[in-house]
Amino acid sequence: MAQKKREHSKLEKTIQQIISILDEREKRQDKVLALSREIIRDSAKAIKSIHVNDADETARIVADLDGKIVEMKKMQEGFTHISQNCYQEYAEIKSLYAIISHKEMPTYEELGIEFLPYLTGLADTVGELRRQIQLALRNKNKKDAEYFFDKMNEIYDNLMIIKYSSSLVGSLKHKQDVIRGQLEQSRSEMLR
Repeated sequence: MAQKKREHSKLEKTIQQIISILDEREKRQDKVLALSREIIRDSAKAIKSIHVNDADETARIVADLDGKIVEMKKMQEGFTHISQNCYQEYAEIKSLYAIISHKEMPTYEELGIEFLPYLTGLADTVGELRRQIQLALRNKNKKDAEYFFDKMNEIYDNLMIIKYSSSLVGSLKHKQDVIRGQLEQSRSEMLR
């Protein structure tokens, strides 16, 4: 008896179609993860270059980050849960960079990101400003320390009026508590 050639069932064809879709999504997810990690690492490098007063390196990294964020926005569809952390880091470095440059902090619309990673990135900026205050005080530069302290206060005053449940604002509630402590510690250091 000759073996009959087996035809693929409708179910098998459907499963193969789904596998093709998932293969494509997995490849895109891998790219989103890799780019997100790269943005987070580059943001950390830019913050470090700010703290060591390397303006050229900071400007170069921030310019590169702008391009990477544009790239991320193009490929993040379906993976916004992955991209939110890199947007938070991006908001932090862009806010800190603006402050260091004595410019207005950007809005979330100007950065082209959603408001939640913007707010949490802004909250994280306070910790970096605290470090700038400490560096200024160590260098006996009270004027810079006061400037950074005023910016800390500005961020704090504006973030503290956002009072919503964690289901709406995620980790912002916790970060509000943290920045309150950072502000008080900085105030104490400024008075010494």
